[in-house]
Amino acid sequence: MKSARWPQGLALRVAAMVATLVLSACAGAPGAPAESATRAETATATPYPTADRVVFVQQCMQDHRGPYFEMVNKCSCAIDTIARELSFEDYTTLSTEANALTIGGERGSVLRDNEAVGPHARQLRDRIARAKQGCFIRS
Repeated sequence: MKSARWPQGLALRVAAMVATLVLSACAGAPGAPAESATRAETATATPYPTADRVVFVQQCMQDHRGPYFEMVNKCSCAIDTIARELSFEDYTTLSTEANALTIGGERGSVLRDNEAVGPHARQLRDRIARAKQGCFIRS
C-alpha cells in the first residue's frame, strides 16, 4: 500500500498548528484545583483592561516575528503571566517609568538622573523577560 503524501507547505503548516496548540494547552493547563482557584482569584482581583493587553500583545508580536497564531498565543501567555505577578496599577507605574527613561533631552534627564526610577525599570524588564522565557518567546 502506498503511503499518502501531504503537499509540501501543508505538512509544515499542520505541524506548526499542532505545536502551537500543544504549547497553548500547556501554558493554560490548570494545575491542582487550589492553583487554578488562585489564578481565577488573581485574575478577577487585578484585571488588566483589554486595550492594554492588546497593546502589549501587538508590541510583543512586532518585536518577535513568527507565525501569527503562534505569536498571538505566546504573547498573550506573557501578559497573562505578568498580570498574575503585578497589579495593573503597579504595571502601569513601572511601564510609565521605564518608557519615560527613553525621553531625550533635558526633560528626560529629570527621570534618568533620579536613582529611584532605574531599579523600577529594570524590575519590569526582568519580569517581562521571565514571562517571555516562560512562554517560549525567543529574544
